[in-house]
Amino acid sequence: MSQRWDERVKHYNIFAYNIGREINTKGIAKDLLNKRLKLAWEEPLILRHGEKSVFIYSFGSIIIINPYKGIFQEIYEKIKDYIIHPFKVYTEKYEIVVLESDEELKKVYKEFGFDRENFVGKNMVVTDDICFLYSMNLSTDIIKIIGFTLAQSLALERIEKEVEDALERTRAILETFAEKSFFMRLKPTIRELVQVMQARFEALSDIMILEKPELTWEDPLLDQLYEELRKIYEIDDRFRAIDTMLENILETGQIVSDLASTSREMILEILILLLIAFELILTIIEYLF
Repeated sequence: MSQRWDERVKHYNIFAYNIGREINTKGIAKDLLNKRLKLAWEEPLILRHGEKSVFIYSFGSIIIINPYKGIFQEIYEKIKDYIIHPFKVYTEKYEIVVLESDEELKKVYKEFGFDRENFVGKNMVVTDDICFLYSMNLSTDIIKIIGFTLAQSLALERIEKEVEDALERTRAILETFAEKSFFMRLKPTIRELVQVMQARFEALSDIMILEKPELTWEDPLLDQLYEELRKIYEIDDRFRAIDTMLENILETGQIVSDLASTSREMILEILILLLIAFELILTIIEYLF
């Protein structure tokens, strides 16, 4: 819990964890909840853990509100068999503050340097690390939108790292090709191209980076919240940067593959010419002797 707020002020810390490429939410629902659920792509599976609710997203992220020390390890142990391709955990934190009085609002003005105009005609102000709600209750839908955006951002961060690694491997392939193009193996290059395509497919299909959650379609407040959070976490800019890197990798890989194929064709042609020359030499020797 944050120490900056008076105990009377309602505030919530939302922690997001990206723990794997995918999480089998259907398996968790069936085995741990005894339910068969069909969730929308952006809809989390909500799992109770003691008095806490855990929001589990199929694209590898989980959300915990006001986690106590050690709860992440407890939950991880509980769902680890349902994590597909687990890896190093990426984390993100965001805070929600519910203001219920003018006194609390004035404190926010003073501490954050807001003008009163920030809240004129609004019930919500979104900043880089805090969402302020004024004269309104914190709904499950608001938590879902914030949690979903955090989960998306973390999954995107992991994809960014994978693409950067792929870019480094592509550079290494180029260096190898420069040193021994005639003996370049095509299999590693093709493997890299496949992995690059998988990274882009994951960003578009699993994380659905270009789609809006259904919750935002009919609620302007939720739509505003989602759009502002996307700007804060630079979701669109980061995806475009990833897409550009992926295109560069694909182009480089294709060029290397084409050059390597050409080199192999040249070697084959040289071998054929050598065989023809060898046969001619044998024929001449037989004729002379």
